[in-house]
Amino acid sequence: MELSEEGVGFPAHGVKCGSINAKGKYKLIERDGIFAIIVHNRKVLLLKRRNLPVVINPGIWSFLSGAREGKDRYLATAYREIEEESGIKKECLRLLYSGRINVIDLKKGFSWPNRLYLFRSSTGKVRLDYENAGYRWATLAQIEKEINYTNVFTNPKHIIKIIKGHING
Repeated sequence: MELSEEGVGFPAHGVKCGSINAKGKYKLIERDGIFAIIVHNRKVLLLKRRNLPVVINPGIWSFLSGAREGKDRYLATAYREIEEESGIKKECLRLLYSGRINVIDLKKGFSWPNRLYLFRSSTGKVRLDYENAGYRWATLAQIEKEINYTNVFTNPKHIIKIIKGHING
């Protein structure tokens, strides 16, 4: 299955493919996980991915992400990954949105469908784990200008629209 620029199609769970093809398009791989967007005081938490072989999109500013373990529910995975990567506890979060997205790893040439969650946090305190080298709370205007960030998703405009719809509420 080829990804469109809109990132609309989602394959059945378990699709396996290789890496980037001769035309430079991304190939789907099997992954099972989440991306979580955290909003606090009208700003969005971005993490600077550490440059390690085991880290998806090393060196890129991104949202929190993580793999599902066993038969964990996706939302439970989101709460676990948020606490592991940022130190923000479930009690400080309110779920605003959940949906599906396509994610790409620029350096490895892979793409996969994923779950997306948007949360409002009652705290701005962040404690990083080993996967991330830094963090920042960014405005939507700053995010829209961030080239590294917007290349992580096949349709970043859709993600920005989702955030805008909830950040002003």
